[in-house]
Amino acid sequence: MKRASIVVSAVMMSVGFASTALAAPIYVNGYICEATYTKQPNVLFGQGYVVVQVNAGANCTGSSLGQYYYLGSGASSAGHQYSEAERLSLFERATQAATQGTRVELRVEGTAGVGIIDTAYRGD
Repeated sequence: MKRASIVVSAVMMSVGFASTALAAPIYVNGYICEATYTKQPNVLFGQGYVVVQVNAGANCTGSSLGQYYYLGSGASSAGHQYSEAERLSLFERATQAATQGTRVELRVEGTAGVGIIDTAYRGD
């Protein structure tokens, strides 16, 4: 009887963990229209974060594809949490991409995700 309860407990734990699993990443292809860095803590985005606005066309043209975040430590949103040095570097690259009209591909966590997992810059 003890063995059966251990198996049931293990199955229940795995079901509980499965429900908290992260969703498959989504891909966003476009151009960074704007990048903002803040050190202000935010429950969703962490202790300082970078937000990028992505549009379908260069120089803020085309439709808005959304806002996505390089999360700071302690963020409750799904996605990788970056150190301050990493966020500053990512902010610099995003600003450069916005001013030069460089195409960007973001891999973002989840179906309604905001946390950026990785970034690729592409020449057109």
